[in-house]
Amino acid sequence: MEFEEFSLERIQSLYENTVEHNLSDSGVHPYNLRELLSPQQLEEMLNVELGYGWTNGSPELRTSIANLYKGRGEHNVTVTNGSAEANIVMVMAMLDPGDELIVVVPNYLQIWGFAKAIGVVVKELPLREELGWLPDLEDLEGLVTDRTKMITICHPNNPTGSLLPEESMGELVELARRHDLWLHADEVYKGSELDGNERQSFANLYEKSIVTSGLSKSMALPGLRIGWLVGPEPEIYRAWQGKDYTSITAGAVSEFVADIVVQPEKRKQILERSRRILNENVSLLSSWLDTNANLFSCVLPKAGGMAFVRYNMDVNSTELVHKLREDRSIMLLPGDVYGMDGYIRLGVGAPKKHIENGLMHLADYTRSHY
Repeated sequence: MEFEEFSLERIQSLYENTVEHNLSDSGVHPYNLRELLSPQQLEEMLNVELGYGWTNGSPELRTSIANLYKGRGEHNVTVTNGSAEANIVMVMAMLDPGDELIVVVPNYLQIWGFAKAIGVVVKELPLREELGWLPDLEDLEGLVTDRTKMITICHPNNPTGSLLPEESMGELVELARRHDLWLHADEVYKGSELDGNERQSFANLYEKSIVTSGLSKSMALPGLRIGWLVGPEPEIYRAWQGKDYTSITAGAVSEFVADIVVQPEKRKQILERSRRILNENVSLLSSWLDTNANLFSCVLPKAGGMAFVRYNMDVNSTELVHKLREDRSIMLLPGDVYGMDGYIRLGVGAPKKHIENGLMHLADYTRSHY
């Protein structure tokens, strides 16, 4: 099995911890445990035994996660080490060599790359900037064949922050149902909608949906490494079988904390913080774009921790990102990692002052060099 280099993860791993102004993050500034937990909960955490737990997640945690969705129980959930592992075991459980998978792009390209490596035929459905980074469902209809097994979408979208209107979500579900396709949705940014109107999960809308989510992005807890899959019981059982071959079990301490933060009131509190940070920073970015409109433009995100910014300069996006890193200690992600030169991904989830400083250096550098 041969994997294409996952260039997004490689460039971040190499450089994001070496710069002064890291604007490449895609989530919301994380909590520490003292901020997150009460003194009593911290004390209880110290008594957690560090043994092996349930390989698919504790029944208590799986039930708490299932309660976030309509009509689901513990057997509809598998807990994973981050949503990244959830994506992997989903592909292992659901797709075979020769199956066709339609990937809505741009997207976090983990599923795209892993599916290709196991012999799945991957087709791409582009989001269209002129439509506000939404898909044309007529284009999707034209990609479906009798070998198509699944559509996968990141919703809210990474990297554009776009959101399907509820009507379009329903149309997508009806198309999948009409062709008897599985619909996978990576919903790790769900809950970060800037307008406070959290969209329905596709798990609530379609009987052949399977959903990836977790605590890393909207919930601002990437270091816990807790993700999950939600779907029909037979498919979730198959994913659990795959997980027995990957990481066995999530961490006991992480599961303890996760069961606290997915409770309704705590989850609401965390998401309100996330939306407050994101709204403030998107407003800051909007003003910055107005000031630098000759060099940059953007369909502003409606959710999530990043913006996909077009630049008006005659330079390759990877070359630009490395120049900024070397000359100004600024880290961005190039559009190349999404197969889309001419763009940069810019994080909007860090503390406001951090983003202000980074944007100031970015504008100063590009004005002086381009």
